[in-house]
Amino acid sequence: MTPVSAPITPHAKDTPFCMPLSEALTRIDRTFGIDTILADEGRDIISPYYIQSELGYNRVHSQKGCMHIALNENGQFDPDGYLTQGREVAAQIQATRAKKVLELGSGMGFNTLALAPDHPDVHFTGLDLMAHHIKTATKNAADLKNVDFQQGSYEAVPESLFGVDVIFGIETLCYASDLDNVARQIAAALVPGGRFVMYDGFRRADFHSAPPDVITAARLFEVTTAVTNGFWQIEDWEAALVRAGLVILRSDDITDHSIAGMRVLQRRSAKFFKSWKYRMLRHVMPKYLIRNAVGGLTGPYMIEGAGPRSGDTQACLTYSVLIAEKPV
Repeated sequence: MTPVSAPITPHAKDTPFCMPLSEALTRIDRTFGIDTILADEGRDIISPYYIQSELGYNRVHSQKGCMHIALNENGQFDPDGYLTQGREVAAQIQATRAKKVLELGSGMGFNTLALAPDHPDVHFTGLDLMAHHIKTATKNAADLKNVDFQQGSYEAVPESLFGVDVIFGIETLCYASDLDNVARQIAAALVPGGRFVMYDGFRRADFHSAPPDVITAARLFEVTTAVTNGFWQIEDWEAALVRAGLVILRSDDITDHSIAGMRVLQRRSAKFFKSWKYRMLRHVMPKYLIRNAVGGLTGPYMIEGAGPRSGDTQACLTYSVLIAEKPV
């Protein structure tokens, strides 16, 4: 059995979390069964997860199809933080004087659709594995002349998309199965002087030395966001990109910027576990959609640790940005 701290106790007033980690794991276990969820580790559930979760991303997570974490530097949540990653991409577009930009794992098009109106002389292409994502994104891009979306995998980028100035992927490359292959695809698609931008979650190098309950929270988050093989370490990506011939320009842990957004998602998810009316939804809503409540509840613990009153404050995942360049 996965370790679970048992009794549910009132949460401390000075904790930033909705409840202690021990209580969160107990509630998850009683509602879903922790071992039942973790039985999906190693399985490919990406397609059913995203098909079932589209409603949740639009109604609960954010608006306009955003599928990533908001970043707020001041520690106060603001929905404007959902545009932070795109602003870095915009900076790289300016730095490279880009004319062609490729988004990997473009989802429902949130990032590309936010960037395209401000860069009318740049052509944006979104590449995504899911047909229903492409359909939604294409519909939302109907009034934009400099955008198109194509169905495909970043494990095998079509050669017709090669020759781009900027490639970016926001919280999608965690699903990559072969880093060296994907890194080579990125390098091949970039023009000399082109740049690659990646935002994602990563396992810390000392992941397995974190407290058992924190590791359990991280594993639950991974599985309930369909990262069933676990997040990569950022060092793995750095090495793969270098082997592909790229130069690392920036590799920064910006976990602190993700905390406010993660706590907001936790508060929303906690309502599910604290109300029997919400919990009843698990009997009528799709499995992977409703399990997003588990990811929302566990997110802050994995990036902040169990909490100040537990004595276990070691986290095991980070949120980081990685930028690389193809030499001229």
